[in-house]
Amino acid sequence: MPEVNTVTSMRSLGPRYAALWVGQTISQFGTYIAFLTIPLLVLHIQEAAGTKNTLDFAIAYALETAPTFLFGLVSGVLLDRWHLRPVMVATDLLRASAFFYLAAEVGNYGTSTVFVMAFVIGSMTTLFDGALYSMIPSLVKKERLADANSFVAASQQANFALGPLVAGIMAVVFAGPALGLFVNGLTFVASAISLKWVGRVPHHRRPEDERAPFFTEAVNGIRYLWAEPRLRITTIASAVPNFVMGFIEATFVVLAFDVLMAESEFQVGVLLFAMGVGGVIGALVAPRITRRLGLGRALVVGMGVAGIGLFLVMFTTYGLLALSLQAGWMFGVSVINIPLATIRQHYAAESMLGRVITASRAIGWATLPIGALIGGWLGASESSYPWVARSFPILLMATALWLYTTVVWSDTFGPGFASTEEAASGAGTVDESSP
Repeated sequence: MPEVNTVTSMRSLGPRYAALWVGQTISQFGTYIAFLTIPLLVLHIQEAAGTKNTLDFAIAYALETAPTFLFGLVSGVLLDRWHLRPVMVATDLLRASAFFYLAAEVGNYGTSTVFVMAFVIGSMTTLFDGALYSMIPSLVKKERLADANSFVAASQQANFALGPLVAGIMAVVFAGPALGLFVNGLTFVASAISLKWVGRVPHHRRPEDERAPFFTEAVNGIRYLWAEPRLRITTIASAVPNFVMGFIEATFVVLAFDVLMAESEFQVGVLLFAMGVGGVIGALVAPRITRRLGLGRALVVGMGVAGIGLFLVMFTTYGLLALSLQAGWMFGVSVINIPLATIRQHYAAESMLGRVITASRAIGWATLPIGALIGGWLGASESSYPWVARSFPILLMATALWLYTTVVWSDTFGPGFASTEEAASGAGTVDESSP
């Protein structure tokens, strides 16, 4: 099979996909400004009270990510019943309201209010992201799903680079998190407005498809996910990097200051910026890697690169080497994300896209708050934290070795993808519906 150039124009995916991409890009910019503004808000509250507690950062992060697991199955059934664009608009506006409140009342509430708002924001993000990935197959052809997912991932990683950097600059210049929180709210309003140009999207579930009771549909989604080996194995595998990322992301402010020896909020933002740059490059290159290696092998390679890079960065301090390694391990994370999302879209039945995607995300993301809480607890002291941080990347490398022994490495290519050996021999691709 001849290699396809994956650096394709946004125009070739159609104007409706472009409008969707613009909306999610703006929304993700707000999400990643919040990635730093919420921890800085917790830090602001602690400094005002004269206290310092690493666990508060972990709790805020855990509450923001827990809804992906708690509501994943329920939201999947709803997304298979509701029209998706109104869901995305509503969740954008509700998140905007939460951030406007936090910005307006800075200094008048404690960490408990931040915890509640983090849970609300996380719940809305769960619905938004599930609707996003369920809508993409309705707007682009199956053979272009990896390209469509790549543009989404690239914009997310670009926002991961820019959002925290902007948040750090605003926190330094304006001496507090209030402006960053307000800008968060504005981005979600802008995202909701831009989604108007997506237009009405035909529902991925056909009217003639039989609708079972709510609970039965949720269970059927889990059964389908568990019966398909590629979906089952990749879902389990995704739980490991999310466990690691939960700890890293929840305590990144502590990691930056106590392990990487950053000296200011601006340098924290620069470290996150470097991660984002690596993520953008990985997202743009990932479709080419998947076509060269296959979906499963690209996933395994990304897991190994992420684990090795993250392990090495833990033994550096702020500087060019640390920034390069930050970019390197996040490059690996992006290479994980593209085939992972594409495998879900390829191997899920069309009538239950919402359930399979959200159920897989729910199980895989369940470890985000767990990793945040366990890592935050184990690394609660200044002496223990560096050792915990240096141990977690080993889990990524071990997962890559495990995946190498499974069907994910040997037989996960998907329609439009072929292994190098298959391409040479003229063998066909794997049937997406095969168990």
